[in-house]
Amino acid sequence: MYKNTQQKFYGLDHLRALAIVFVFLFHYFILSGGQPAWLPSFAKFGWTGVDLFFVLSGFLISSQLFAQIKQGQNISFQHFFLKRFFRIMPAFLVTVGVYFCFPFFHKKENLPPLWKFITFTQNLGLNLKDFGTFSHAWSLCVEEHFYLILPLLLIFLQYANLLKKSYWLLIALFVLGFAIRIYSFNHLYFPKMED
Repeated sequence: MYKNTQQKFYGLDHLRALAIVFVFLFHYFILSGGQPAWLPSFAKFGWTGVDLFFVLSGFLISSQLFAQIKQGQNISFQHFFLKRFFRIMPAFLVTVGVYFCFPFFHKKENLPPLWKFITFTQNLGLNLKDFGTFSHAWSLCVEEHFYLILPLLLIFLQYANLLKKSYWLLIALFVLGFAIRIYSFNHLYFPKMED
């Protein structure tokens, strides 16, 4: 059984707090109509708080998997995914249930179809203008994609005995991730809203 001996990095809590402030300012900027006057120059960078959350989550999750590899243990996808499932899914499913069972929780926009929440594909082709209710769940979809792909990739590398030769994969994933981030920002997660 994997023994968690990771050291706690207190600096990550500071980065998490910074990300929360960025996201808060971004949403406050939208709701306040750009007031006070000093807010827009700070709030326009608020979306980077979400990216920072993704980086922190990726670091913490991947470091757990790499710690198992360092200890010479095979990664168990079942153990990993069940742990993530019970950490996230109960609260998520209750929230989705509330939105679908009690329509008065809806905002002026409609809910996306239920299957998009269940399959974690709400982030693909996100339409904030017509289906903006509970739209912030798009970020959870991105995390779930990461939770699915990373352990499967590492299990494959373990099985194929390619871990020691996979430094090139880090470079390829960085380039691919950067390209996807640029594309997704403009087309998938934050498409231009028509007037």
